[in-house]
Amino acid sequence: MAIRMRFLAFLSAVLVLAAAPARAAEIVPDALAAVQAEVAERCKTAVYGDDFADTVDFNNDRLPDAIFNLGAVNCDGVPGGLCGNVGCPHEFYIQVAEGGYFLAANADLYGYDMKKRFGNMVLELKADAASCGRDDDEYCTMTIRVRNARFETISKK
Repeated sequence: MAIRMRFLAFLSAVLVLAAAPARAAEIVPDALAAVQAEVAERCKTAVYGDDFADTVDFNNDRLPDAIFNLGAVNCDGVPGGLCGNVGCPHEFYIQVAEGGYFLAANADLYGYDMKKRFGNMVLELKADAASCGRDDDEYCTMTIRVRNARFETISKK
Protein backbone atom coordinates (compact mmCIF):
# COMPACT_ATOMS: atom_id res chain seq x y z
CA MET A 1 0.00 0.00 0.00
CA ALA A 2 2.82 2.43 0.88
CA ILE A 3 4.55 1.70 -2.44
CA ARG A 4 1.30 2.28 -4.29
CA MET A 5 0.76 5.63 -2.50
CA ARG A 6 4.32 6.72 -3.31
CA PHE A 7 3.83 5.74 -6.94
CA LEU A 8 0.54 7.68 -7.10
CA ALA A 9 2.18 10.71 -5.46
CA PHE A 10 5.05 10.53 -7.94
CA LEU A 11 2.64 10.16 -10.85
CA SER A 12 0.61 13.14 -9.63
CA ALA A 13 3.71 15.28 -9.30
CA VAL A 14 4.77 14.35 -12.82
CA LEU A 15 1.34 15.20 -14.18
CA VAL A 16 1.20 18.54 -12.36
CA LEU A 17 4.34 19.85 -13.97
CA ALA A 18 4.50 17.67 -17.03
CA ALA A 19 6.69 18.76 -19.84
CA ALA A 20 4.56 19.99 -22.67
CA PRO A 21 3.26 17.55 -25.24
CA ALA A 22 4.51 17.28 -28.82
CA ARG A 23 4.53 21.02 -29.43
CA ALA A 24 7.07 21.68 -26.65
CA ALA A 25 9.91 22.42 -29.05
CA GLU A 26 7.77 24.56 -31.33
CA ILE A 27 8.75 28.22 -31.19
CA VAL A 28 5.79 30.56 -31.52
CA PRO A 29 6.32 34.26 -32.24
CA ASP A 30 3.51 35.36 -29.91
CA ALA A 31 2.64 33.24 -26.88
CA LEU A 32 -0.56 35.19 -26.20
CA ALA A 33 -1.84 34.60 -29.73
CA ALA A 34 -0.96 30.89 -29.48
CA VAL A 35 -2.91 30.45 -26.23
CA GLN A 36 -5.86 32.47 -27.51
CA ALA A 37 -5.95 30.27 -30.64
CA GLU A 38 -5.97 27.20 -28.38
CA VAL A 39 -8.87 28.66 -26.35
CA ALA A 40 -10.74 29.48 -29.58
CA GLU A 41 -10.70 25.75 -30.44
CA ARG A 42 -12.46 24.98 -27.14
CA CYS A 43 -14.80 27.97 -26.74
CA LYS A 44 -17.13 29.60 -29.23
CA THR A 45 -17.02 32.83 -27.22
CA ALA A 46 -14.15 33.63 -24.87
CA VAL A 47 -13.86 36.59 -22.52
CA TYR A 48 -10.44 36.97 -20.89
CA GLY A 49 -10.18 38.17 -17.30
CA ASP A 50 -7.53 40.53 -15.96
CA ASP A 51 -5.46 37.68 -14.49
CA PHE A 52 -5.36 35.65 -17.72
CA ALA A 53 -1.82 36.63 -18.71
CA ASP A 54 1.22 37.49 -16.64
CA THR A 55 4.56 38.55 -18.09
CA VAL A 56 7.44 37.85 -15.73
CA ASP A 57 10.97 36.47 -15.94
CA PHE A 58 10.33 33.24 -14.03
CA ASN A 59 13.47 31.45 -15.24
CA ASN A 60 15.83 34.31 -14.31
CA ASP A 61 17.42 34.75 -17.72
CA ARG A 62 16.45 38.45 -17.98
CA LEU A 63 13.94 37.75 -20.77
CA PRO A 64 10.24 38.19 -19.99
CA ASP A 65 8.40 34.88 -19.96
CA ALA A 66 4.63 34.39 -19.95
CA ILE A 67 2.19 32.54 -17.70
CA PHE A 68 -1.41 32.01 -18.81
CA ASN A 69 -4.22 31.16 -16.40
CA LEU A 70 -6.97 29.50 -18.43
CA GLY A 71 -9.19 29.69 -15.35
CA ALA A 72 -9.53 33.40 -16.07
CA VAL A 73 -11.38 32.63 -19.30
CA ASN A 74 -15.15 32.93 -19.41
CA CYS A 75 -15.82 30.15 -21.92
CA ASP A 76 -19.22 30.29 -23.63
CA GLY A 77 -20.70 32.22 -20.71
CA VAL A 78 -19.22 29.93 -18.04
CA PRO A 79 -16.65 31.61 -15.75
CA GLY A 80 -13.72 29.22 -15.29
CA GLY A 81 -15.27 26.90 -17.88
CA LEU A 82 -11.87 25.42 -18.75
CA CYS A 83 -11.16 24.36 -15.15
CA GLY A 84 -11.48 20.86 -13.79
CA ASN A 85 -11.85 19.29 -10.37
CA VAL A 86 -8.11 19.66 -9.61
CA GLY A 87 -7.71 23.30 -10.57
CA CYS A 88 -7.41 25.40 -13.68
CA PRO A 89 -4.95 24.91 -16.54
CA HIS A 90 -1.90 27.16 -16.44
CA GLU A 91 0.61 27.32 -19.29
CA PHE A 92 4.20 28.45 -18.81
CA TYR A 93 5.94 29.88 -21.88
CA ILE A 94 9.64 30.71 -21.92
CA GLN A 95 11.01 33.39 -24.23
CA VAL A 96 14.11 32.51 -26.22
CA ALA A 97 16.88 34.97 -27.05
CA GLU A 98 16.43 34.42 -30.79
CA GLY A 99 12.83 35.60 -30.51
CA GLY A 100 9.60 33.81 -29.80
CA TYR A 101 8.39 31.52 -27.03
CA PHE A 102 7.98 27.82 -26.38
CA LEU A 103 5.58 26.02 -24.09
CA ALA A 104 7.79 24.74 -21.27
CA ALA A 105 5.15 23.30 -18.93
CA ASN A 106 1.48 23.16 -18.13
CA ALA A 107 -0.23 22.35 -14.88
CA ASP A 108 -3.67 22.28 -13.28
CA LEU A 109 -3.37 24.72 -10.39
CA TYR A 110 -5.50 26.64 -7.94
CA GLY A 111 -3.15 29.60 -8.28
CA TYR A 112 0.45 30.72 -8.09
CA ASP A 113 2.62 33.50 -6.70
CA MET A 114 6.02 34.76 -7.74
CA LYS A 115 8.51 35.12 -4.88
CA LYS A 116 12.08 36.32 -4.78
CA ARG A 117 14.38 33.93 -2.92
CA PHE A 118 18.12 34.55 -2.64
CA GLY A 119 17.95 37.00 -5.54
CA ASN A 120 16.09 34.67 -7.89
CA MET A 121 12.43 34.41 -8.78
CA VAL A 122 10.64 31.20 -7.85
CA LEU A 123 7.11 29.99 -8.48
CA GLU A 124 4.95 29.13 -5.52
CA LEU A 125 2.20 26.89 -6.90
CA LYS A 126 -1.06 25.91 -5.22
CA ALA A 127 -1.98 22.45 -6.46
CA ASP A 128 -4.20 19.54 -5.50
CA ALA A 129 -3.15 17.70 -2.32
CA ALA A 130 -2.30 14.60 -4.40
CA SER A 131 0.66 16.52 -5.80
CA CYS A 132 2.20 16.27 -2.33
CA GLY A 133 1.15 12.65 -1.86
CA ARG A 134 -1.83 13.49 0.34
CA ASP A 135 -5.55 12.85 0.03
CA ASP A 136 -6.88 15.68 2.22
CA ASP A 137 -8.72 18.86 1.20
CA GLU A 138 -5.82 21.28 1.78
CA TYR A 139 -3.73 22.74 -1.04
CA CYS A 140 -0.32 21.39 -1.81
CA THR A 141 2.05 24.35 -1.97
CA MET A 142 5.07 23.66 -4.14
CA THR A 143 8.01 26.00 -4.54
CA ILE A 144 9.55 25.63 -7.99
CA ARG A 145 12.76 27.11 -9.35
CA VAL A 146 13.14 27.30 -13.12
CA ARG A 147 16.64 27.11 -14.55
CA ASN A 148 16.75 27.56 -18.31
CA ALA A 149 13.75 25.36 -19.19
CA ARG A 150 14.03 22.90 -16.30
CA PHE A 151 11.45 23.07 -13.49
CA GLU A 152 13.00 21.97 -10.17
CA THR A 153 10.92 21.40 -7.06
CA ILE A 154 12.52 23.07 -4.06
CA SER A 155 9.85 22.17 -1.53
CA LYS A 156 6.36 20.76 -1.09
CA LYS A 157 4.04 21.25 1.84
